[in-house]
Amino acid sequence: MSIAVDTAKLTFGGAVRAELLKLTTTRGFVWVALWSLGLSALMLVTSSAAAPADATVAEWTVMTIAGGILMPWVILAIHAALQATGEWSSGMFRVSFAVVPRRNLWLAAKATALAVFAGLVSIAVTMVDTAIVLAKHGSAGATIDWTLGHTWQIFIGVPAACIMTAVMAVGIGALVRTSGIAVTAVIVVLIVLPFAAFFGFEWVAHITSYLPSGAADSMVSAGAFGATSDDLGIVGGTAVLLAWSVGACVAASVAMSRRDA
Repeated sequence: MSIAVDTAKLTFGGAVRAELLKLTTTRGFVWVALWSLGLSALMLVTSSAAAPADATVAEWTVMTIAGGILMPWVILAIHAALQATGEWSSGMFRVSFAVVPRRNLWLAAKATALAVFAGLVSIAVTMVDTAIVLAKHGSAGATIDWTLGHTWQIFIGVPAACIMTAVMAVGIGALVRTSGIAVTAVIVVLIVLPFAAFFGFEWVAHITSYLPSGAADSMVSAGAFGATSDDLGIVGGTAVLLAWSVGACVAASVAMSRRDA
């Protein structure tokens, strides 16, 4: 019986369930969700943008909805990084690695759990933002046109970008193991570098499209994730952001396999 139980613990599904249980038994995940919803809603409620009085109002509606994801996107990424580094700062890694000795399996489970959380929160944020925009600008003609390809691009692309960025952040956290360094790295990659061109670093503007913000924005084509100089398209943006996610996790997996803890 004990052998069967131990074997079950080593499966990917069992590891994911353990990480989800670990995530949902802390108060932090509730506050992260509430702050994400609250800041996004506040941004749209206080916005002075007015709906255009022409045929582009449906396009404007979905782009405005997408614009509310910026702060939740950053919050979810920082939370994912802290969940990874928290394993070492709290000493929980000893228990985690005892239950899941294969560290690459543990990392995949941790990334999957945080990806699920980021996906659910980003979907909730998008739904709340949709309700706010329609309520606020409905009298001006704001509407959701489901026949527009861009509508589907945004409603699918926004959660997808949040999911892949959260996975990247888990990889960064597991790689550096220190909360301060991980949070700094996430903020630099998501916020500082994309906007560095505005402070006189023109050379950075040429690579913003290949940063997570530029790639995510290419996925949704709405300017929701910050500044970018070139549009990589849906496929190109997805490929670049996926490369960041996989690359961070591969680097973390290699580093974890070479050190004691």
